[in-house]
Amino acid sequence: MKTGNGKTGRPIGFDKDAALEAAMLLFWERGYEGTSIADLTQVMGLNPSSIYAAFGDKQALFSNVVKRYVETRAQYAADALSEPTLPKVIRALFNNTVAFLAGSGHPPTCMTLAGSAGCSPDAAPAKDIMTEMRRQNDQAMKKRFLLARKAGELPKDLNIEDFTRFISATLAGLSIQAANGATKAELKRTSQMALKFLGY
Repeated sequence: MKTGNGKTGRPIGFDKDAALEAAMLLFWERGYEGTSIADLTQVMGLNPSSIYAAFGDKQALFSNVVKRYVETRAQYAADALSEPTLPKVIRALFNNTVAFLAGSGHPPTCMTLAGSAGCSPDAAPAKDIMTEMRRQNDQAMKKRFLLARKAGELPKDLNIEDFTRFISATLAGLSIQAANGATKAELKRTSQMALKFLGY
């Protein structure tokens, strides 16, 4: 089997989901630039030729990893936005975020913040992927908040874009605190304080 770099790799006979999961956790922990192909070969159990054959180069692999993250780990926010009333939406956004950050089996932060932090210009494509993901998350919240305002759950004169940025920034702050070592109990208290100030 010929790979993109002209090398011959062994046929794909491995668990691609397991390999992607391992790569995702490594990118999540170390960031895009902090993760080398050598590191990936170790955690994925594949040689470089097999990685290139199955997933493409490092950038392509990162794109696959991000897709997996969205589909398997980041659904907690979408679940919150599907709640029937705005108070339930806001509470679920904070409660689900705390539960996610304090969960086991992954680094204690959001991959959208950690995956491309501090990238150099050479890694701009990876940074752009993460930025776009965060923008999409904000757009999903904005859409739900607009529905809430239409239903009379938010004041008509409230700037929805500002409200969305405020909620997004506060949730991102929980992720930063988790990365700093905050416990689940501490994150929960911080979340409850935010909800109290918001009136929910």
